Amino acid sequence: MSLRCMAKYLICLFSVIMAVNAAGASIVINEMLANPASDWNKNGDISGMDDEFIELFNSGKEPVDISGYTLKDTVFRSTPGEYSIPNGTTIKPGEFLAIFVSSSGVFQGNDGDCIKLFDAAGNPVDEKEYGTATKDVSFARIPDGGEWGNSTVPTPGMPNK
Repeated sequence: MSLRCMAKYLICLFSVIMAVNAAGASIVINEMLANPASDWNKNGDISGMDDEFIELFNSGKEPVDISGYTLKDTVFRSTPGEYSIPNGTTIKPGEFLAIFVSSSGVFQGNDGDCIKLFDAAGNPVDEKEYGTATKDVSFARIPDGGEWGNSTVPTPGMPNK
């Protein structure tokens, strides 16, 4: 293969990789509540870890099928939790998906953790590492999809405040 042919091949390959990455870039981890002290899943019980949640947000202009995406907690656990998003799960533009630990098994440590999101092919999409978590204070992107901060008003499945 000539040098010119190889260069064209590499440029094409790079373009395809960038397009694939850009398609998934609109899905972000938007809010996480690691240390709940209230009934955030609205089941009538304040049960600590069951009220933990991780919220995903589609900051793009197109719906994104997140079937097969995986959430993982990676720090401070002997067996990290892992949750595969069910088939048929789509997040529309500007919409949210709150995933509670009671259904995912992805626990967030109160003394720190790192939550990672991977696409269906196993490529990293987003992650949030944090230190000590305060009761009923979420880690939140404010505005939604923006920079990380803290929120004293957790909003699972709704715009962050």
